[in-house]
Amino acid sequence: MNFRYIECTNTNQLVQNFFELTVEQTRIPLISKVIPTAQSHILFFKSKSPLETGVRNKIYKNKGIVVFGQSYKSYTMKAQNPYFNFGINLHPTALYKILKTDISKLTDKHINLSKIDTKLYELLYPVFKENLHGTALAQRIESQLSNLQIYESKNTKLVDEAIKVIYKKEGKINVEELLKIFPISQKHLEVQFKKTIGLTPLKFIKLYKFLSLMRQYESKKASITQLIEYYAYYDLSHFTKDFKLFMNQKPSDYFKSENIFLNNYLKL
Repeated sequence: MNFRYIECTNTNQLVQNFFELTVEQTRIPLISKVIPTAQSHILFFKSKSPLETGVRNKIYKNKGIVVFGQSYKSYTMKAQNPYFNFGINLHPTALYKILKTDISKLTDKHINLSKIDTKLYELLYPVFKENLHGTALAQRIESQLSNLQIYESKNTKLVDEAIKVIYKKEGKINVEELLKIFPISQKHLEVQFKKTIGLTPLKFIKLYKFLSLMRQYESKKASITQLIEYYAYYDLSHFTKDFKLFMNQKPSDYFKSENIFLNNYLKL
């Protein structure tokens, strides 16, 4: 398995980073959980057979260019053949700015891009047909996306500013504290988050905090006990409850199992 993140060459408001994954025959069949990263994604899959993902009891067969909407819980991934996967990890509000539609309709869904937005599909499909890889492919995608007309409003700017605060706090903030920074109603904040991101602010915060903790753990920067304290979980039982919520398994089962894909996926 060859996995790597690729940074953007130009600062933009759409893409946070890219990733490239090649899975060889020796890793097949590949079965893994995937932790949602509080982002939407546009993913390109190249394989003899579709890559199967399971989200909330629904199975998706992914091939070509696929949009992965926001998810609040982990989902399963199964590959029966070697495959190549290139991912565009979007800023949380990017898909809304591109599609100009309620992004909550895509939450927990994996849908071929051609069925969602023909114009965007026709913009990206020729790039993936060029058989580029790595930084060269990332740069071509960035160039193509720069041709898009981006929708922005005072509400998208509000959500973007709130996300900056959540990122800075590493998720160690609650909705009440956000409302002290942004003089708006809780209802308005919830409506705008769900429409532009696909998750409520509470779910986004909890997910981002958990993701930040798991990334720190996989990077071996601290012990799980130290991280539970750092991320202000009340105690081990509170962390265990959140872990089961996001991962659909107990921490003890996860930490004693082999998680090759996730070990790579969580290391930025």
